[in-house]
Amino acid sequence: MSENLQSFVKGASMLRNVVNRVPADQWDSASCCEGWSARQVAGHITWGLETVASFAEGGGMAAEMPEADRAGSDPAATVSAAVDTAIAALDQPRALQNDTPMGMPLDGFLTLMSVDTMTHAWDIADATGIEHGIDDASAAAAQQAIAPMAEMMRAPGRFDDAVESSSDSAVDQFVAFTGRTSVR
Repeated sequence: MSENLQSFVKGASMLRNVVNRVPADQWDSASCCEGWSARQVAGHITWGLETVASFAEGGGMAAEMPEADRAGSDPAATVSAAVDTAIAALDQPRALQNDTPMGMPLDGFLTLMSVDTMTHAWDIADATGIEHGIDDASAAAAQQAIAPMAEMMRAPGRFDDAVESSSDSAVDQFVAFTGRTSVR
């Protein structure tokens, strides 16, 4: 198993753990992603996971649709199913070597998606007031992996500019690096 795939599976597992603990009445809580609720963040990361599965099967980007519609009435079940589908699709011979529309093999794209799954796990946990479950080692590794691509990632709909953090916590540093500020 490649290091990128390991990181992706770990991030996807963290995401699944978060969404499965969200109280049903908290999905419409505002997130730190401007204009998006926890439900919309769940729909967005589901789209990303569906795209990973499609790339693994030799296809293109998953069809776009409104994030809240994609998340549906049970966002936890929707995200969990997308995690399962993506991991199963990646568990096929040569799936990681498939090219993506971004001009890189899927294995390389998984670096971005492992960071994305952890970032959105934090977003959903923060919006709904639950523990994110991200460990310092994973957060530090994610920040190190994404640092060379930081400028490319700082664009509308991606990461905002980094925010200052005086915390020694690797998770807090990672969250600040991604331009996020808690809604709590």
